[in-house]
Amino acid sequence: MTVTIRKLKVKDSRELGRSMKRITLQGDDLADFPENQESGYVKIRFPKNLDHEPSNTKKDYDLRSYTIRAFDLEKRELVLDFLLHGDSGPASKWASSVQLGDSIEIAGPGPAILAAAADWYLFVGDMTALPAIAVNLEKLPSESSGIALLEINSLEDKQDLRKPEGVEVRWIINPDPLTGCEDLIDSLSSVQIKGINPYVWVAGEFELLRFARKLLKHDKALPKESLYLSCYWKIGADDPGMKKAKAALILFDSIKNLFSFK
Repeated sequence: MTVTIRKLKVKDSRELGRSMKRITLQGDDLADFPENQESGYVKIRFPKNLDHEPSNTKKDYDLRSYTIRAFDLEKRELVLDFLLHGDSGPASKWASSVQLGDSIEIAGPGPAILAAAADWYLFVGDMTALPAIAVNLEKLPSESSGIALLEINSLEDKQDLRKPEGVEVRWIINPDPLTGCEDLIDSLSSVQIKGINPYVWVAGEFELLRFARKLLKHDKALPKESLYLSCYWKIGADDPGMKKAKAALILFDSIKNLFSFK
C-alpha cells in the first residue's frame, strides 16, 4: 500500500496552559487532505537528529500518532496539540523547540472515531487524550448530557472547551502523571453511569485502560458498541513497548471472554 507523505511548514505555535502547545501546520500538500477528520490522527515523522537533514529511511525517524484537532482545507491548515514533557520523547522535544517555518512530514489521516449516538456520555482521559476528547465534546448534539473526567498536570492546564451545557467537566489535577493516575481511576470508579443507551469513551495511560476494561466491559457489562477504549502510553515503556503491552491486554481480554472467566 502506498503511503502519502506530506511535507508541511509550521505556520503558528502557541501555548495552551503550562503543559500543552498548539501547532498549526500549513502547506499545499494538504490540498487533497480529506475533510471532517477531526479526532482522527496523522503519523508524524520526527527526525532523530534535528541538526541534520535525514535521508528517506525509517532508521532516521521516530514515528508518532497525533490527534487532528482541526483542519481547514481552504487555508491548507492542520492543527495539532502537543503535550510537553521535556526532551524525554521525540514529539515533545520537537514541539518544545519548534520555530515558525520549520518543516515536518506527516502521513495519514487515520480514521476519525467519534462517540456514537447515546442518551448519556462519559469521557475519561489524561492530557494525552485531551485533544481527542475536546473534539468529541464539540461534535456532540447540543442537547447531550454527561460527564467528562479530565486529568491535567496543573490548574493552568484547564482549557475553555466548547461543549453542550448538559455535559459537566471535572478537572483532576495530577502534577506527576509518571507516578500513576489513581485519582482519575478513583473518579471513574465512583461515577454512576446513567441513561438507557450510554456511551463511554476512555483513553490514556495503560493502567487507566486496564481498569476501565475490567470495570466497563466485565463488571458493568457494557456492550462493545457503547465503548471506546484506547491505550495511548505506558509508564516506563517506549512506543513499541506500549504497543506490546496493549496487544497483550487485548489478547488476555479475548481469552477471558472465550472461556467466560470472572
